Amino acid sequence: MANWQATMLNSVLTTGSVLVFARDRVDDTEIPRVRSGDTFYGSVPQGNPFGGTVVEVKDGHAIVEVDRKRHHMHKAQPHETHGDVAIGGPHETWVVD
Repeated sequence: MANWQATMLNSVLTTGSVLVFARDRVDDTEIPRVRSGDTFYGSVPQGNPFGGTVVEVKDGHAIVEVDRKRHHMHKAQPHETHGDVAIGGPHETWVVD
C-alpha cells in the first residue's frame, strides 16, 4: 500500500476530470504504480481538500472511492495528460470515466 499526492486539474471530480497521482518517496529501482488499497489526498484548484482509496486496478482501469462515492477511471492517453502542466517526480495520470 502506498500513499499518493493527487492533483486534480479540474475544479470538480466528474467525468473527464484528470487526476495526477505523484509520490515523493520512491526508491531508485521502483517504478511507482497505483495499486488496489492505495490511498490518496489532494486539493482541487480552489483549494478544497479531497482524499480517497483505490478500490481496484486492472488492465489500465481503476475504481476509486472519494466521499463514499465510487468513480471509474482509465489510465490517461497522451492527448489527455495536459503536457503543459509540470508535475515533479514520479507520477501517473488517470481520467475519470
